[in-house]
Amino acid sequence: MENTFGMNIIPENDSQRIEALKRYQILDTPPENSFDNVARLATQIFKVPISLVSLVDAEQVYFKANIGMGRARTTSRGVSLCSLAVMQPEVTVFENAADEPCLLTNPNVAGDFGLKCYAGAPLTTHDGFLIGTLCIIDKTPRTFSDSDREILQSLAKIIMDEIELRLSSIKETEKQQLYLIEQEKNHKVIEELNVKIELAYEEALASNEELTTTNIELQQIQEDLLSAYIKLRESEEVKEIAIEQAQLGLWYIDAETREFVPSDRLKEFFGYEADEEMLYDAAIIQIREDYREKVAGAVELAIQSGSSYDLEYPIVSPRNQKLRWVRATGKLNAAENGRKSYFSGTVMDITEQKEDDQRKNDFISMVSHELKTPLTSMNGYIQMLSVKARRNEDAYAVSLLDKANRQTKKMGTMINGFLNMKRLETGKIHIDKQRFDMAGLIAEAEEESTATIASHNIIFAPVKSCFISADRDKIGQVITNLISNAVKYSAPASTIEVACVSMGQTFQVNIKDQGIGVGEADRSKLFSRFYRVESADTETINGFGIGLYLCSEIIARHDGKIWVNSELGKGSVFSFSLPVSG
Repeated sequence: MENTFGMNIIPENDSQRIEALKRYQILDTPPENSFDNVARLATQIFKVPISLVSLVDAEQVYFKANIGMGRARTTSRGVSLCSLAVMQPEVTVFENAADEPCLLTNPNVAGDFGLKCYAGAPLTTHDGFLIGTLCIIDKTPRTFSDSDREILQSLAKIIMDEIELRLSSIKETEKQQLYLIEQEKNHKVIEELNVKIELAYEEALASNEELTTTNIELQQIQEDLLSAYIKLRESEEVKEIAIEQAQLGLWYIDAETREFVPSDRLKEFFGYEADEEMLYDAAIIQIREDYREKVAGAVELAIQSGSSYDLEYPIVSPRNQKLRWVRATGKLNAAENGRKSYFSGTVMDITEQKEDDQRKNDFISMVSHELKTPLTSMNGYIQMLSVKARRNEDAYAVSLLDKANRQTKKMGTMINGFLNMKRLETGKIHIDKQRFDMAGLIAEAEEESTATIASHNIIFAPVKSCFISADRDKIGQVITNLISNAVKYSAPASTIEVACVSMGQTFQVNIKDQGIGVGEADRSKLFSRFYRVESADTETINGFGIGLYLCSEIIARHDGKIWVNSELGKGSVFSFSLPVSG
């Protein structure tokens, strides 16, 4: 391996560090949205063209996320500056790379690539090994403050959390696959034995002369059955181990008597000892009050109708006041072969996952708030300069300031999107329902689109008067977001059609474009938080995957529906419907 730094780049514990890296099973794997989203956020926060999530192997550096460096997946360890960043636990910063003696012969600095500024925060495992970095790269020198270092380090911790969660998911999947394979083997053994029993029984009836032979065969079958029983018991033990490893609480309810039988793990979730009695009502009362009615209703509906449920809710133990978040599933098992019907389910502790999500949301909210104040000041300065330029009839300055104004508005919209997402998830966004005419709201959307969008042909179909009860501003925001989305993903000069029609007790809004379309695999995830379609067509399109998520949450708060019909290369139709006001 060529070393371009003129200094040692191999830590003393490098062999153990590489072993730690390989246990995560992440080297040379395809890109994943969770890593790309954090890298993309880093480029926006620090206003740099390049951000990488790098994994430093023995001789190669692999890019798990690559924003701004094309399709590059690897580089040599002897060339990558990330090799220096894993030498120390602190953030490594070169504010002007051309002034650093160790970088004078590095091709990234001295060559055509033109690297001028580098900052890399190490990805530190739970046992202290530095396996890679989250780094940002600029092609102009810049200063990097202590606050910048803290933000980059926080983003690196989010990346490391994602790597740990990814490994946990891989291990759990492997356990489940092994369990299913073992179960399949046992089922085949039992099926083969059943065939043998049936054949032996028929032979016994057909001829008494073969009774001796049949008895021998039956003895062998009994031995086989005993062997199968032992294997089945071993399989049950494997199942119990899998349940224990996954830390699942199990429960059972008799559909007729309503007798409730919890497992020891479930009792532990609710603050009971294994030998204590735990009643169904005692479990329900520990569910936090704002979720209690919803959970009890879902269980009762499932018992009555035979449906299943999958819910997440918090519980608070009255003994220690400890709050846990759990995911609960349940289904009705129908009566068969003389067995009574019963209701059963599982409860999994997801407190750590919820706390991790909360930390991410708090960090995004903090960054958004920190960016909003300087952005507001910047917008004010631009407005003042624009007025002065118009007075001086400086057309060039006016043009530049108009472009700057548009960019600050885009950034403001992005920051507001993050803040609105946070408010929606914490229930702090207020829905102010009023009765209004959709025809008037569509007319305002048409007027705004005509004034602000010159790149596309936007056609609004005539709208008849249709009154609904909803938050007028929020529904207007949904329409604006969907039109902006159509503009973003369709070619300039193409046509976008907006229609609003009454459908009996509901009304429906459709926004049709002639854009790149959405594949079947992506359509079901399109309204998920932070989800973005990754393809060659979307590489140059900016965004964080929150616009459609906000639209879906607003429509859900109005008891409405939102969906998309699309075909790759032929455009999309985004639609939502809401109840008509009486």
